[in-house]
Amino acid sequence: MDTKLDGVLTNSLHLHYNQEIMNNAVIQIRTDQELKESAQKVAEELGFSLSSLIKAFLKNVTRTKTVAFSTGEAPSAWLLEQMQQALKTGDYYKFASKEQSLDFLKKQSNDR
Repeated sequence: MDTKLDGVLTNSLHLHYNQEIMNNAVIQIRTDQELKESAQKVAEELGFSLSSLIKAFLKNVTRTKTVAFSTGEAPSAWLLEQMQQALKTGDYYKFASKEQSLDFLKKQSNDR
């Protein structure tokens, strides 16, 4: 290949690479090592890098202006036992609407 042409291609690639770097911003977050490693493991299991998952999350937040999280957590054995006990004894409250439940909670907090 012509040395002059080779230099032009190399400079062009270098310029393109530098423009890509300049268009990227760095975001630093602090988290514990265990969370980082767990998140990296999940990302790898899904076939992604942790960085690409975070970028996708940020794009989704920007696009939808919403944040949705799913913990996928189940009640603890203690809580399940308490719920079963309440069902047996009838020691629980039941509401016909969310408004009724919120009014009940407000009243409970005002009584204290």
